[in-house]
Amino acid sequence: MTDPAHRDVLRTEFERVASTFARRTVGRFDDLDVVPFSGIEEGDVVVEVGAGTGNFLALFEDRASSLIAIDLTQGMLREARRVFPHMVPVMADGARLPLASRSVDLVSSAQTFHHVWEPLALLKEMRRVVKPEGRVIVVDQVATERYEEAAMMNRLEIIRDPSHAASRPPSAMRTVIRAAGLEIVDEKIAVSTETMSGWMLPGEFPPERFEAVERFIEEHGSETGMDFRREEDDWSFTRRRMMLLAQR
Repeated sequence: MTDPAHRDVLRTEFERVASTFARRTVGRFDDLDVVPFSGIEEGDVVVEVGAGTGNFLALFEDRASSLIAIDLTQGMLREARRVFPHMVPVMADGARLPLASRSVDLVSSAQTFHHVWEPLALLKEMRRVVKPEGRVIVVDQVATERYEEAAMMNRLEIIRDPSHAASRPPSAMRTVIRAAGLEIVDEKIAVSTETMSGWMLPGEFPPERFEAVERFIEEHGSETGMDFRREEDDWSFTRRRMMLLAQR
């Protein structure tokens, strides 16, 4: 990351919620078929930048020889090590990876880029450490291609979580990956239905954020491109996640 102030916000937010975040995000990636999409081979070294509590990186445990979890937040890495003791936790900034150039078979990042104002720096580092024949995989939530909807979606996300930076449309994701000197070899957009009750667990967020988020949804939910629908005492909405596979 390149913004020290935002880095501090991110660390503070995720130190506070590490244990509840780990529980809330269990199974988040299970239906994406990430392992076959990635092209991982038996014995590969896999790194995740922004690994959090390790749920995404753990998908590769049956095939990888080593799983390296890189994150800014000690609390998140502590949870990752507790649940997945075979992982190697490394507290570091994704824009300055403590890894040798051209040393990693598969470099990944999942649900991290929307917390980063300038993801190009991370992608350049991911390109630096991946082997010439290796692969880079990025998974992140995306906005629609309509500027107004993306802007409203990001307003909502920041109310919910001040460590949020920007959810980008698919076209912007492609642009930044190519700007890092990577070639996109495959992509996929997965669409799912989620609920506010699953998105915001009691105890993970202050009560005033629940109130602010619900008020924003009631007033502007239809402008976010997230298809909010009232479901009795809950809200459902559409989540779009983009998977991009790239190489040097």
